[in-house]
Amino acid sequence: MKKIYYSSSRWLILIALCYSFQFTSCKKFIEVDPPVTSVTDGNVFLGDATAAAAITSIYAQMVNTRFALNMTVYPELAADNLKIFTTGFTDYTTYFTNSLQAGDGGIPIFWNSIYPYIYQVNAAIEGLTKTTTLTPSVKQNLLGEAYFLRGFFYHHIASLYGDAPLALTTNYGVNNKLSRSAVTAVYAQAVADLKMAQSLLGDSYLQKDANTPYGGDNPERVRPNKSACTAILARVYLYQRDWANAEAAATEVINKTSQYGILSLDQAFLKNSKETIWALQQVRANVNADEGDFFILRNGGPSSSRDQAVYLSPKFVEYFQTGDQRRLKWINSVTKAGLPYYYAFKYKVDAGVAAVSEYSIVLRLAELYLIRSEARIQQNKVTEGIADLNVLRERAINISEPDLNLRLKLLATSLSKVEALAALNYERRVELFCEWGHRWYDLRRSGQIDAVMQITTSEKGGVWQSYKALFPVPALEIQYNGALSQNDGYAK
Repeated sequence: MKKIYYSSSRWLILIALCYSFQFTSCKKFIEVDPPVTSVTDGNVFLGDATAAAAITSIYAQMVNTRFALNMTVYPELAADNLKIFTTGFTDYTTYFTNSLQAGDGGIPIFWNSIYPYIYQVNAAIEGLTKTTTLTPSVKQNLLGEAYFLRGFFYHHIASLYGDAPLALTTNYGVNNKLSRSAVTAVYAQAVADLKMAQSLLGDSYLQKDANTPYGGDNPERVRPNKSACTAILARVYLYQRDWANAEAAATEVINKTSQYGILSLDQAFLKNSKETIWALQQVRANVNADEGDFFILRNGGPSSSRDQAVYLSPKFVEYFQTGDQRRLKWINSVTKAGLPYYYAFKYKVDAGVAAVSEYSIVLRLAELYLIRSEARIQQNKVTEGIADLNVLRERAINISEPDLNLRLKLLATSLSKVEALAALNYERRVELFCEWGHRWYDLRRSGQIDAVMQITTSEKGGVWQSYKALFPVPALEIQYNGALSQNDGYAK
């Protein structure tokens, strides 16, 4: 049975880490002898292998605890792309009806998932900074990965909660008294961390030792490299409306044409595809991406079973323009009681298939074209922005369709800025659906969230209020730390 798991308490940090080291069937870069101690113990950073394993364990946890899957499913449930077949699961229903409360227990709370990761990353940065026994290049690469991860996690905290504490050490005495920093400061910290990571990491993808580059043209893209840093940096700049820097960062990655490219719709989500910038690999042998296992509806359609309760909103399916092959290639359906139920089909492999052909993609090149397009349009470079959108539309055209009226059309370069931004909104929604919370983030930052969710939440059986655009800080965290404040609208 496929389920979504989560960490519910900050006190589970070390338990989760130890859990990630249990898997002896791990392969590729995760095939590192497990360290005898945790990432929070400086001894782990005395040797190259154990130091690499300490950072690897964080990637492993992101998969094993289903954090990566959660970051796709729950924000998507909160937005307008998904439906639930049953109200029998509190976690699904709470997010789906936009009914989160500060005192919620027993459901995934991202604050309680992300800050333990940040703690581990801080421990890694401290341990790696102090050690004098590692191979210098290994130390540099692992520090780069650690700073990348911290910037990555702070980006998500800011996007989900707004203001947030900036924990930059492992000192509990300091961390337990931190107040929430302004969201601008949180994003600034993410930028600083990502720039530091850029300065430490190279273009190559590294093997399990965090030192040896892969040879050939098909590297495992499961350790972040410099381009992964630049890609997240481009997104953070975009979210801050720093259009010039967003354009420059996106262009830096797009221009690496020997390493990255836009592939056919059928190839985009294959493991190590040229479109992949960074992916998470299952640490269990012969297991594909969790997204396929979760989203694919089996024969018989959705049901009251937890592992078959989520499907695509019919309104979203109808949103696709005529001839858009993303509707055909990335969405599939089953029939139940004579009715079609649609599901995300970007990942084609369900549970139980031994041959591994798909990893969970965190960053892919298509997003960089969308980032650059938006940044250019906002700088009144409308023609250039439309050209970026047409790169993605071109691969969504069925060139074998003889009726030109049934083909998706390229966008006209004569579009106004307003029309171009509307086209961009369409492209972001149909390109990035069911990936890492993009739809929820886009609704918030574009200012559309109230207009969309007033209607959508009512249709989902909830009541929308503007304050729900930010998730609540867990009440227990405020109880532990009196310096923390709650987001407006929520009870402490």
